[in-house]
Amino acid sequence: MKLAALTGLSRESIEDLLKHHIRTFEIRSAHNMIVFSGIRPGDSIFITDVVPPDLIPGVCGHIVTVRGVDVHMSRVSVSTPLNHEERETMGARVQLVVHAIGKVRDVYPIEPYKPIYVEAIEIKHCDAR
Repeated sequence: MKLAALTGLSRESIEDLLKHHIRTFEIRSAHNMIVFSGIRPGDSIFITDVVPPDLIPGVCGHIVTVRGVDVHMSRVSVSTPLNHEERETMGARVQLVVHAIGKVRDVYPIEPYKPIYVEAIEIKHCDAR
């Protein structure tokens, strides 16, 4: 199945999700923020700790269901006697529920400013290597 992918997540965060079966992630990386333009609660997505350049067929991860999404902006102001600087950052909170272990079958071409999509399959049993 074709799924949007959140990549480069920390192993500790993924392990915490597996332990509790539900977890809210705070996403700030630009390559993952783009994914939020196309996902809604109830959608399935693929998550992995592998970074986009290393995402190839055979990479394992997890297929999860999106329970909630909250995209937000924050503004940071820094003032000195000589200047004033203001920055806006975008972030998102996404609540995920574990569905299955997944494996990448194919990676759709990665394009700038587009979400990353993979063709993933559910792994129902362990494969010996």
